[in-house]
Amino acid sequence: MYSSIKWIVFVTGWMTFRAVGSTLFLFWTITGNERAAPSEWVLPLIGDFIIGTTAFFLVYGILKKPSSFLWGILLSWNILGLIDLIGAIAISLSVPYEPIPEIGLTSLGVRFILILNTFLQISCLYFLFKSEVKNHFHKL
Repeated sequence: MYSSIKWIVFVTGWMTFRAVGSTLFLFWTITGNERAAPSEWVLPLIGDFIIGTTAFFLVYGILKKPSSFLWGILLSWNILGLIDLIGAIAISLSVPYEPIPEIGLTSLGVRFILILNTFLQISCLYFLFKSEVKNHFHKL
């Protein structure tokens, strides 16, 4: 397996953490916890939940059932994830959120994670257009 495919698998799998964090923050918001996200954050958190929960299924597809259709889904998924992240970065600048400052998730920590994930998704978009990656998905 090419290293670019391994990178796409890693980054796609990494995005499952978006579901974990957003589930916790959305739960706090629903239950009225003192650490709840401001209402402006609800849409980006729902986007994170969707991107994160679908990541697991995409990793399985990349490894077990590559196809042209899956390549298109991955392309769309990364673009949607990128749009969600850019929106979250914009919101983090206008409505800072510090969910768990004890472990470094201050507004700066949140922005760092959002920017890191943005670069990771951009790298996936780049690798999706490499010939060996296209061949991996279009070989069937």
